[in-house]
Amino acid sequence: MLVNPIKWPNGARCAAAITFDMDSDSILYSDHPERASTMVGTASWLRYDQVAVPRILRLYQKHNIKQTFFVPGWTAENYPEVVREIVSEGHEVALHGYLHEKPNTLSREIEGYWFNKSVDAIARVTHQQPLGFRAPSYRFSKHTLGHLLDAGVLYDSSLMSDDVPYLLVDRDSERSLIELPTDWSRDDWPQYTNNSELGYRMPIKSPKAAMDVFMAEFDAAWIHGALWIAVWHPFVSGRLARLMAVDEMIQYMKAKGDVWFAPLCEIARYVQQQVDQGGYTPRRDPLPFHG
Repeated sequence: MLVNPIKWPNGARCAAAITFDMDSDSILYSDHPERASTMVGTASWLRYDQVAVPRILRLYQKHNIKQTFFVPGWTAENYPEVVREIVSEGHEVALHGYLHEKPNTLSREIEGYWFNKSVDAIARVTHQQPLGFRAPSYRFSKHTLGHLLDAGVLYDSSLMSDDVPYLLVDRDSERSLIELPTDWSRDDWPQYTNNSELGYRMPIKSPKAAMDVFMAEFDAAWIHGALWIAVWHPFVSGRLARLMAVDEMIQYMKAKGDVWFAPLCEIARYVQQQVDQGGYTPRRDPLPFHG
């Protein structure tokens, strides 16, 4: 079904990345600044990241895989010890806004202010220059690509226009970067999230029911040679029963064989190398979409 497949390293059938967005309680201070300090119950739910992230790191260590965590700058500043543990285990920390603000609700100047603030925060806490970006709530704006290109970001993983890596191209400058696409079908939010104070009322699925959705997408990616990226949240999928299911999922993937597990920065570097060497000609998607 893929008209433009990419050859993955070492004959792998597909590439897989189990990424986590470590938002913690940044969401409250972005969306509800006037009452965030009074939302103690919801904050405790979000702050489960402090328990979940070390648990996820132990799971990755068990399976000897390295992955990517997208972290708002505010979260990195307020939970630096957790973020530094991610880095010390060899995982990637990438950009996810500063206060989980929604870029497409902001002016170019305000979006740029928060974006640059997030870059500074992540670099200061991790002592590494971030290479990737995911827009909070997937709210990529008409200005976002320009900010990413100006900052020298290698890849984005916010958009959903393909099953394999492609290029986002700025219509005016012809500059481009790599898009590593995902989809809502691989996001844990619709499967598990129910919080009346924040207005989310999805029926909570069992881990088995959620995995039926995630694994149907993985099996298809494996058959057709696609890129499979999960977009999960530690305070959501890091809960006991759900992470047990993730453990079983990884075992299934490894038993199936020929799966390349890698952080997104490594996947993006590989794609760029293939493009530079003429081994892959990705689809080019210009922004804005309609001139």
